Amino acid sequence: MSISHEEMQRLLSSGEELQEILRKSRDFTQQLMQENERLRYRAVQLEQQVQEAEAGRDRQLLAAVQLENERLKEKAAFLEKRFSEVQQENQDFAQKYVEVAQQNEGLANLYVASFQLHSTLDPEEVMGIVKEIIINLVGSEEFVLFVKDKRTGELSPVTWEGPFAMREGKPAPWDAELLDRVARTGQPFFAPAGERRRGTPLACVPLTIKQEVVGAIAVFKLLVQKPALGAMDMEIMNLLAAHAATAIVSSRLYADADRKLKTIEGFMELLKAR
Repeated sequence: MSISHEEMQRLLSSGEELQEILRKSRDFTQQLMQENERLRYRAVQLEQQVQEAEAGRDRQLLAAVQLENERLKEKAAFLEKRFSEVQQENQDFAQKYVEVAQQNEGLANLYVASFQLHSTLDPEEVMGIVKEIIINLVGSEEFVLFVKDKRTGELSPVTWEGPFAMREGKPAPWDAELLDRVARTGQPFFAPAGERRRGTPLACVPLTIKQEVVGAIAVFKLLVQKPALGAMDMEIMNLLAAHAATAIVSSRLYADADRKLKTIEGFMELLKAR
């Protein structure tokens, strides 16, 4: 079968067109493959960027959580410190309340005792009341009460309590220099804790009336349940000294006046009998 020249030209032209189409198809395929490769690479980049962004957000979130945690720790430490301070303040207030209650009770008892002290002019009763106050309010087991002798001007023991304050029926030796200093200056003495010498009292308080020393109270030993003299005990002793001085002097003056009156009355009765 013979093919004409025109048909041959048409076939050749169709072949070239087909080759051109195949070439374009190959080029387009290559372009697609390149674009696909570029898109895959871009997808990997985007995925990596997403991971990095997520990691960055995690780090920021972690940093924020750590910062908030530090703030909470500081706040908790501050609250704990403040709680401890408030707890200590409450304990201090409770201790002060107890001390104030004890002071009020001591002052009330002292008021009652001072009322009893001034309710009698009998010297023996006054001495007995003073001893009870020293034992019950001050908490002393051994003590000596001195009163100034009107003739010699010296402080002489008039009553005492406890074995230490008395030896073989006589008052135990005391620190004469200390007693002389208290009588001369009118200033009370309270032995510092742990610095007391043998024979030195725990406390020596002068009995004064208008700056004049008329006696003194020397405390040598406290009751077993009382470890030491506190600030309130010192205040009670000072107040007691003021009341006791007035009561003792008043009772002695009254006793002297009563004795002189009875002497005069006896003398008058003797004159009347003649």
